[in-house]
Amino acid sequence: MQRSLPLTQPDVPAGVRLRPQAPDDADALGALYWDSYPKGVAAVDLEDAVEEMEGVFAGEYGTPVEQASLVVEDADGTLLGCVQTVTSPPWEGIPAVPFVIELFVHPDHRRRGLGTLLLLSAAEACHRLGWESIALNAQEETSADAFHLYRRLGFTEISPVGAVDG
Repeated sequence: MQRSLPLTQPDVPAGVRLRPQAPDDADALGALYWDSYPKGVAAVDLEDAVEEMEGVFAGEYGTPVEQASLVVEDADGTLLGCVQTVTSPPWEGIPAVPFVIELFVHPDHRRRGLGTLLLLSAAEACHRLGWESIALNAQEETSADAFHLYRRLGFTEISPVGAVDG
């Protein structure tokens, strides 16, 4: 899915703070990632989830866009959600624009606008950096709530780059 920029300005819900993710967050991000997805969907166990997050910082999934890779935390510093954005992801068919590789919010904190905050903030950062659009991957079958959010924000389905209709 892809969306031209800019998008609307995000509203920050009360009691939370948005900041760039940092390599020191890898363990907490891994735990949040593990808790945010159904077991076995995104990682096989907590250790695998932490390794996935370390891989993001190491550039295994593309070059991180630091200003558009953000976490939202509560007043105690507990991570509640995360968006990770890269350029040049290693998968075929991805448009040459910033690409959201992950957007996840802890199940206990969903429906508070945190996913919207994260995605709009990442899009705003990409726009400030001079990009004209942002893309992500979503399947309605695996994440209906996320798919609904993306559609509500104006993301539209696109054909993979280089795909041939046949």
